[in-house]
Order: sequence, then structure tokens, then C-alpha cells
Amino acid sequence: MIANTPFLEMNLSKKGAFLFSRCKEGVRLNKLVWSMVLNCGGSSIKYKLFNMDNESMIADGNIQGLGKSRGHISFNVSGSKTVDKEMPIADHTAGLQIIIDHFDGLMKNGIIDSLSSLLIVHKIAHGGDKVAPVELITKKVEAAIADMSVVTSVHNPPMLEGIRAMQVIRPNVPQIAVFETGFHTTLPEYASVYGLPYEWAEDYGLRKYGFHGASHRYISEMVPELIGSSATDLRLISIHLGSGTSVAAIKGGRSVDISSGFTPQSGTMMSTRAGDFDPEILYFLLARKILSLEELRDILNNKAGLAGISGIPGGDIRDIQKAAATGNARAKLAMDAFGYNIKKFIGAFGVALQGIDVISFTGGIGENNPQIRAEICDGMEWLGVRLDQAKNDSASGNSIISKIDSPVKVVILPTDEERIVARQAFEFWKKRRK
Repeated sequence: MIANTPFLEMNLSKKGAFLFSRCKEGVRLNKLVWSMVLNCGGSSIKYKLFNMDNESMIADGNIQGLGKSRGHISFNVSGSKTVDKEMPIADHTAGLQIIIDHFDGLMKNGIIDSLSSLLIVHKIAHGGDKVAPVELITKKVEAAIADMSVVTSVHNPPMLEGIRAMQVIRPNVPQIAVFETGFHTTLPEYASVYGLPYEWAEDYGLRKYGFHGASHRYISEMVPELIGSSATDLRLISIHLGSGTSVAAIKGGRSVDISSGFTPQSGTMMSTRAGDFDPEILYFLLARKILSLEELRDILNNKAGLAGISGIPGGDIRDIQKAAATGNARAKLAMDAFGYNIKKFIGAFGVALQGIDVISFTGGIGENNPQIRAEICDGMEWLGVRLDQAKNDSASGNSIISKIDSPVKVVILPTDEERIVARQAFEFWKKRRK
């Protein structure tokens, strides 16, 4: 099996080289390793390359438009653009081959050190109850990812394509899966169980898993540093606001509850996903033959949430805000419902945590939209949230945006999911090599 193939003994002279030496105990890790974190979408590939000696990002890039007549390639090394061009790219295999060939060229020119020591790392949405938070990719792990594709049709299938493409392109390179659900394995059972026949949880794994685990893990590690506090017993509500949204309750660095559930579909309202609603609505629509099962699935994934309420395709919060500002009543309703939805989870998770010390905003919306942050914090003074409007409006990067005397600190922290995923994979790999 590809993923179980050990590195051969290497002798690389360049600075930062990664050496394995054979000994009686097996293969031993001596020095540096590179981790390439891949994020394969339906028609795109994004990557970041980390030097795991110091977790510095050496290179990043993306390929857009796979399978289309005009694809776009954008690669950077050490912050400098190395490739920016358009060309047709057939599929994930072709795109990943372009990325590997690009690095081969950089190595030949001495721009970067050897990548013979490469780990390929995939951030996977869902593997169900048959996988650990971090796994070496084997046939069994592939099967678990494929099995959960039925409920993560947007996420898992393209990641599987990326895994299988790399098995062809670099068959001797270990591939590691880091699951988004992994951070939430610390949920107490009473928080993860559904009010369904318990046998369904035992037989089919039907329970709350939670998502955006890499983001929430990163935030939980960075908040104590930002506010100058110990992580021990810190009661944190981490709000990830992007096209996908989730709210996590974190105590002492451990997830104790999460808004998303068996799939990323549940929980808070999102750009094009409904979040929580009465499941009997589905039976109503199906029993009356108003929609087919596949039509329902398409709507719930692509035309619900902010898009569904506002009537604005794509549910981009910026478009909805503009429409609301011009008097569009449905856009205003979508904004109000979105903010209210987040507030409900903050209140509920305050109970789960027995108090709140910090509320953190992250994700594309959470980091860059002061209006949304203000609307969510509005009316929560009774909880001890006192937002400093001037700080909120001007904040950039890691910031504390609450007033000095606010009992609950409100912060902004840009997330770095790829870095935390690279770290988890590297720690996993080191333990396997001991």
C-alpha cells in the first residue's frame, strides 16, 4: 500500500534536508520534514508548504478552473509570485502534477531545498466514527472517507480525488488525513447524542461530530497568547464566520460543544445552507411530492440559508448587506436572522461553559466584517459583552475589540487552518517514527 511505504535512506546535503536512517528499531526521523497541506475542491486545488523545523510557510498557491477551457495557476514562494498564468487543466491529477513539477524546477534551480522528505497532508471534512482525528491514509481510511461522501458531497469526493492523484504522482510519499471532526472528540456524550434511537448511534454513527475543527483548535491555542492569560479553565466561545459557519464552546482548550452536528449542514444558518430547522419539513415536502430527494439536497446545500431568505444567489454577506442598506426587506430579514442565530448559540454555550471569558471571531466574515461583529454583540451587555465600536471598526489582524472594562473579552483572530493541520500531521508522523 502506498501510504505504508517507508522512506528510503537519504543523504541530502542542502540546508534543511530531511534524513531518515535505518536502524534495528526501524526508520528513525533525524531532521527536518516538509509538509504540504492540500485542499482539493470540486474545480480547484489550494496548497501551502511548511518547513516543519519552525513551521514557516515556504510556498503557497492555487489552481482554479479544473476541467474548464481556461484554468488559472497562481504560485508563490516566500511571498514572491513565481507563476501566474492561464491554461486548460484537465483534472486534479493534472493540477497536482503541475504543482509537483513546479517544485521540482525550483529545487533544480536551488530556490528551495529538496522535497524528497515531503509529507502530503489533507484536511478532510468527515470520516465518521471509524477514524481517529489523524490517520495515515490507507485503503481503510479511504473507504471511511468515501463512505461519508454521501453526506459531505461538496467536500469529501474532491479530497479523495486529490489523495488518489498523489498516489499516482508520488507513490512513495506518505499521505496523512487530518479530520475536521477531530477537535470535537472531547464532547461529553450528553452533548453529542441525538434524541434518536440509541441503536442508530451504535450501528450507523448518527451523532454530533462537529466541524471547522482545525480553525477552532487554532483559535483555542492563540487566544490565551493574545489576551495574556492561561489556557487552563479559560471559557472561550469561538465563532467561525465564513461561507460555512460554526460556533464552538471551548473550556481549557477542549471542545465541549459545537453548533454543527452529524454534518456541516446543521447548526447555524450559513451562506447557502439552512442550519437547524424542523426535520418534519423534509417529510412534508417529500410526502406531498413538492420536491425530490435530490432537489431537496441541492436546495439545502446551495440555495438555503442567507441565499434562501434574501433571494440573492450565493448568499454573499456583502451583497446582502448592500441590498439591505437600499431597503431590500428580505435582505434585511436575512441579516437579522443570521445575527440572531449566532446569538442563540452564544447564550446556550455560555450555559455549557458556566460563564464566558472570551468571544473570538474568525473566518472571512468574522475577521473582515465589523458590521456583523457589532450586530452579534449588540444587546449582550447583560452577558458582560461591551464592544468598543472604534476598535471594532478599525481592527486588523489579531485584535482585542472589547472595552478595557468589559468582563467578557471580544477578540479577532485570523485563523490558520493549514498551519494547525500541518502541525497535527507532523506530530502524528514523529510519534509513528519513534
